Amino acid sequence: MKTTSQTGLFLTLFMLLLVLLAAFVFLFQGRQVVVEQRDNLETETADLQQELAQTELDLAAVEATRAFTVDALATAESNAVLLDGELVRSQQDVDALTEQLDSASQTITTLEDQQEAALARPPEVAILSPANGRLLSMGESVNIVLVATDPKGVTAVNLVINEEPVETYQPGSETLFTAVAPWEPAEPNEYVIVLTAVNSEGITSRSATVTVTVALSDSANRPVAGTNAAVDDEIGALVSGLRQLPVPESTTIQEVTGAVLRQAQTAYALALASSAPWLQAGLVGQAFDFAPADYAYDDLIQAAYGGSTGAIYQPVTDELLILEQENAPNAVTQLGYVRQWDYLLQDQNFGLDGLTTGDLTLDAALALAALSEGDATVLQENFLTARYLALETAVIPETYPIDATALQDAPTSIANRLLFPYEYGDEFARFLYDTGSYTALDEAWANPPQSTEQVLHPEKYTADEGPSLVTLPDLQPVLGTGWTLAEENVLGEYMLGQYLAQQLNESQVETAVSGWGGDRFVIYTNEADGTFVMVMHTVWDTVDDSTEFAALYPNYPTRLFGSSGELQANGGECWAGEGEFICLNQSQQDTLITRGPDLDQLLDVAAAIFPTE
Repeated sequence: MKTTSQTGLFLTLFMLLLVLLAAFVFLFQGRQVVVEQRDNLETETADLQQELAQTELDLAAVEATRAFTVDALATAESNAVLLDGELVRSQQDVDALTEQLDSASQTITTLEDQQEAALARPPEVAILSPANGRLLSMGESVNIVLVATDPKGVTAVNLVINEEPVETYQPGSETLFTAVAPWEPAEPNEYVIVLTAVNSEGITSRSATVTVTVALSDSANRPVAGTNAAVDDEIGALVSGLRQLPVPESTTIQEVTGAVLRQAQTAYALALASSAPWLQAGLVGQAFDFAPADYAYDDLIQAAYGGSTGAIYQPVTDELLILEQENAPNAVTQLGYVRQWDYLLQDQNFGLDGLTTGDLTLDAALALAALSEGDATVLQENFLTARYLALETAVIPETYPIDATALQDAPTSIANRLLFPYEYGDEFARFLYDTGSYTALDEAWANPPQSTEQVLHPEKYTADEGPSLVTLPDLQPVLGTGWTLAEENVLGEYMLGQYLAQQLNESQVETAVSGWGGDRFVIYTNEADGTFVMVMHTVWDTVDDSTEFAALYPNYPTRLFGSSGELQANGGECWAGEGEFICLNQSQQDTLITRGPDLDQLLDVAAAIFPTE
């Protein structure tokens, strides 16, 4: 029994052991599964974290792309607005250009019409002497002074007296023709002098007519008996005595009607507009931007010298014409007589031909005109100081033969060119008078100022500091075929300043022209395309003066063209405009300005004048 119990206990324990062993095996196997699952979970977690990181990177990239897209969209919208604005402005520009084109077409049409009208216009003729209504004495020889002009050329000029041909001239297609025909009336009579001309296209001018009367008495040369004629005769004697110059016996004084005086003024203005100093004004004005190429200089001059006047001296005919009046002329009119009498004395004693013949340069002619007008103004001032006229005023009334109001709408440079003798001649002549009275003025007439520089700075004239003679080579071989020399002249300090003043301020101009020593410019034209080349060589007193000009001049083309200059291989600088170029070169005391349509051509010109080593 006891043994049986022990055996049962043993079996029980054995069974328990088997159970524990099975449980251990089961737990061990379960733990392995759990470990494998844990490892799998860790692997999956790592994979998920990696995927999450990649997703975050992708999301950041998408966000960046979205931000860039938003910015790009905003930029595109802004550009669209700008493009819309540009489109509107472009359309406005197109509309403006269209209007300008229409206006230009109309202008071209108008100019063509004007050109056709001008070409169809008959020649203009005038009899400068004798004056209409003049009384001549029997046996007196008279010079008939005549002028004929036509842009197409005058081919024939016919002079007829009382319907009888006197003289026929064949100028050979000259644009300006003048002649002096000596005539001695055969018997006392009234003579009608008629002048006509024919141009190269066979168009005949209107007739210019002058009527004179030949009398038996010798009283014809005496002034017409009249109140103002007598006053003028008295003034002439006073002027002659004050100015210390004689009145030649051949001087003719005529009292004429207002119509005749105006006719004489018109003839004088016509002759002046056709004189040498103004023949190339259009070309010079274009080259230096003074005025458009088609500017009507003759209209301006006729308007400027067509104002009312009480007297006029005509150097061509040696005649002094005074206005016929019932009452005695007032003090201002008499002061005007003083000026005209001084012109007469200047011409008869020294000669005024240099002002119109073209023998002087543009600069020298302005200087001589300043001497003439300054002499007359000083004489007027002294006439009043001597109490010859009862004119109580602190300011000398202007009795200039030029009407300044007619210049108000003219280009500034051209108006100033006309006014220069009056505005600067006074100080120049007064400077000389103060150093030696009228003797100094007489000496100045014997040795006239050669440049506007001497007028602007009288001390340079008295120091005999004249302009340097500047020369330019023949540039036609450099320019090539088709180019013709149209003008060669001297601009001078004053007109150089007027040129610069169109783009530089007053201080810059004064500094730039200071030290001017001399210049010469040439203008070549090409008839085939209507272009021109301008070359101006200027010499300065010192290298510093040359350098100052070279430093300031670039402001001119820069502002004119609205473009910056470009340095060239030859050391110069060039600016590009619309269809043209301007170049500047400097070499020691010399400067060179060239202007033309071809840059290489201008560089060749510079090389011909300023050769480089």
